[in-house]
Amino acid sequence: MSTTETPLLDLSVRVPQTAPYADLDGTRAYDLGMRRSALMAYKRPTDRITAHVREGMTDLVEVGFNTGLLSLHVAGRLPELAVSGVEEIQNLVEVAEDNLTLAVWANAAGDVEFEMGRLSRLPFPDASADIVFSFSSLHRWSRPVETLRECARICKPDGVVIIEDINRHAEEGHITFILQFVKEGGEQFMRSLQSGYTRDEVAELLRQSGLDGWQVVEEDLGLVISSRPLDPVAP
Repeated sequence: MSTTETPLLDLSVRVPQTAPYADLDGTRAYDLGMRRSALMAYKRPTDRITAHVREGMTDLVEVGFNTGLLSLHVAGRLPELAVSGVEEIQNLVEVAEDNLTLAVWANAAGDVEFEMGRLSRLPFPDASADIVFSFSSLHRWSRPVETLRECARICKPDGVVIIEDINRHAEEGHITFILQFVKEGGEQFMRSLQSGYTRDEVAELLRQSGLDGWQVVEEDLGLVISSRPLDPVAP
């Protein structure tokens, strides 16, 4: 099915994905598609993270690193900082480890470490990360309330949590624009979008998590959730 033929699914009700990336070959194909077409999609989250780096920071943590592309991209921009990632889907971890190995062979800048673990019980001490970030992962968290609390727990008091994900109620124009670029991944993208949250639903998750003062804003196709107001970044 071509991109233009990909149907816009019913997005009124959230439909969680029961087994995302269950097949290793499919995960590798997804990763290859992202490497070919999504570099610009990583620019704004990377700029947002780097905009909040301050002197004396040492540790960044990505929660749900997918195939590791954002962590590797951020680490290349910030080689003086350690970037750690946790993911709970085995196939994603395997592909991310392959990407990390390639980066090492290419002598890419950056200090990156990936591990498999439960997102709802992150393997880091309290107040140990300067910046906690996540990109395109929230919609598949199995325990979102607990994971949001964990993000808050491991973040230093003067640090920041930045979580970005797709907005199920994004304007149709933004959705159609993305479908023009994802090509054969159009159906998978729409299924992911169907499993995403709306702004109001994320606000309810934050309420259940007890994270008073956190913000959620709509931005193009996505939602940006943060533990405090963020510095603006260029589109």
